[in-house]
Amino acid sequence: MLLERIENFEIFRPKMDSSKEVLHAIATFEVDISPAFPYMNAELGGWDYDQTNQVLLLKLSDGKWITLDPHKIAMRGARDLEECHALLAWIKGQINEIYDRRDHITPRYVSQAGLKIMEILKLLPMTNCKACGYPTCMAYAAALREGEISLNDCPPLREEKYREKRDKLQTYLESYGWRALDAE
Repeated sequence: MLLERIENFEIFRPKMDSSKEVLHAIATFEVDISPAFPYMNAELGGWDYDQTNQVLLLKLSDGKWITLDPHKIAMRGARDLEECHALLAWIKGQINEIYDRRDHITPRYVSQAGLKIMEILKLLPMTNCKACGYPTCMAYAAALREGEISLNDCPPLREEKYREKRDKLQTYLESYGWRALDAE
């Protein structure tokens, strides 16, 4: 087990705008958890991984973020105290479980944040059909980059005539470890 004991867990409202209806939290500990980061990045689809500074940013659904650095876990966007504690328990469990399985995981050193909207756009059908629920293919590309939707949300991409574009787009997204926010 890599992370056994949390030394301090502070939960607070955003300091710049205390009227926000969300909570933030910071957990600190003595052990260095950074050896787990490349494996967590691979398993959890890290949004941004800075290998040089040893920071891993995880973007969760519903506007929640978890930032990991060697001796700290910062959480943003929890609804209440219960959710803060649940998120901490979840990420602590993930750190330990993934680190224990590291010999069976291919580490990933790139991040989803490196995806380029224009590269995604080039691989879309460019019909601006709105069938995905977005007004333009550019808006769809931006949402796709953020993980807010999936490839299946673009009906034209499912058509045989766009199969090559879809395959290239899938390969491009996967090269950055892309996954939809609600993907398991």
